[in-house]
Amino acid sequence: MNKLDYLLAIASVMSFTLALSVFITLKVKTHAASTKHEVDVLEEKDIITVSLRVLGINISNALFISVACSLATSTWYVAQYFYPQATTSALIVSLVVFITCFIVIIDLAYYKLARFEHLFLEYIETVQSCLSTGLSLVQAMQFADEHADKYIKPQSHLLLQRLNMGSDIQSSFAPLIKRYNCETVRLFAHSIITHTQSQCDLTDMLKSVCKMMSLRTLDRQQLKAKLSGTKYAALFSGVLPYALVPLFNYTDPTWFDPLLNNPNGMAFITVAVLCQLFGFLWLRLSLRVTL
Repeated sequence: MNKLDYLLAIASVMSFTLALSVFITLKVKTHAASTKHEVDVLEEKDIITVSLRVLGINISNALFISVACSLATSTWYVAQYFYPQATTSALIVSLVVFITCFIVIIDLAYYKLARFEHLFLEYIETVQSCLSTGLSLVQAMQFADEHADKYIKPQSHLLLQRLNMGSDIQSSFAPLIKRYNCETVRLFAHSIITHTQSQCDLTDMLKSVCKMMSLRTLDRQQLKAKLSGTKYAALFSGVLPYALVPLFNYTDPTWFDPLLNNPNGMAFITVAVLCQLFGFLWLRLSLRVTL
């Protein structure tokens, strides 16, 4: 196989997976439109769907999995092109790339959702303070929107715009909850919905919500501080080996030759990478303690 064959193989695999994902997406949308079944926005979704929604990536799970498969397949062909004899190692590297795609998407969504929830709590506290001074709900939300952080300002502005255009409360909050389905957003939405239905005191409700979520945020910060050692252990165990290898090669160019020239050298490297990946996933699971 020459270089052109590898490029054609990569292009054909990517084209096939993308075409298959588009076909599956169209079939799923057609089936959903035909059934006309309304899905509750508060219904529990899988982690990939939630992560893609938080990141604003409007693609289906099938398309994302197809893209991850394409990247993994391309990695396998590239590894086979440079190291034709290392078939097992190429397969393991492709699996690592496939898993990394999911890890990156989930971690980015986790970080973005946590930051949005923290800033949205400040937005709720501003609304609650304005309500205590006698302002109406719309005036309080408008003031909070003007002084909101730029990270959440697009969502708060769209929420206020939907309310000013005469949309009902549930329809106004549905897009926000659908994208950022976290406790702070749900409690704020439920408080306002309850207020509009029963005309109860919204100021006391939001005050209780702010107090409860502030205590929850404090508990999360304490838990994060206790897990800081695990986080740095995961960081150093993942980065340090790849930083030491170039340093040792720079000081002694023949330092890595005994392993590369050994017939079982690639097997040793493969086992080391697998152990490192397993350890990273284990430490990552320890850091994902929910509260």
